[in-house]
Amino acid sequence: MQNLTRREFFKLFGLGAGALTIAGLSGCGVAPFLAGAAQPAQPRGDFIPDVELKLTATDTQASILPGQPTRVWKYDGVVLKGDSARAQTSPNSYLGPIIRAKRGQKIRIHLNNALGEPTIIHWHGLHVPPEMDGHPRYAIQPGQTYVYDFEIRNRAGTYWFHPHPHQRTGFQAYAGLAGLFLISDDEEAAVNLPNGEFDVPLVIQDRTFNPANQLVYVANPMDQMMGFLGDRILVNGRPDFAMNV
Repeated sequence: MQNLTRREFFKLFGLGAGALTIAGLSGCGVAPFLAGAAQPAQPRGDFIPDVELKLTATDTQASILPGQPTRVWKYDGVVLKGDSARAQTSPNSYLGPIIRAKRGQKIRIHLNNALGEPTIIHWHGLHVPPEMDGHPRYAIQPGQTYVYDFEIRNRAGTYWFHPHPHQRTGFQAYAGLAGLFLISDDEEAAVNLPNGEFDVPLVIQDRTFNPANQLVYVANPMDQMMGFLGDRILVNGRPDFAMNV
């Protein structure tokens, strides 16, 4: 048997480990988590919603900075059943809509994908069934619709929703696909907190714009590795935000 030097041993071990790593990753496979792995959910016949909404993810433009409009992605919301206040838009903002619901209500939300790539919505912080949670494997293709049916089980609080497709979550949220999900309940009402005009939701974000007023996401490899901070602060999607109180 031939004796191996220390250098030869580590060289062979490294090659073997590399081969195992590559084989292991290829065996795991990414395909189950990509769009098209599952059929889009359809309305459940035994589920009678108290509130029904339609959200359409669109590629559009918004006037954010003076001059040229900015290309953004946004959710357009329409109330199909229930109080129209269940989906509110912020004035002059590309974010939203703000979804309002009460604990114990049953809600149905139709997500229409009018983008040029797969997308899906994750309800951040909400207690929902696995198939309603926006796992990347449920991402829908352009032109498809996903129907969410779930009961509001969370306590009163401020939650939010955002896209969750494989490897595109950050970009899609940065482009504008995000909104607040506000839940109320009897416990909150009993403590008589300020509400109405005295309860103003604020979304504070940092964003980078190029000279043409277009959003810049991950400008270089260092941003990819370390993250980055934008050079402008937006409040509810607007720069230089001011409010009289």
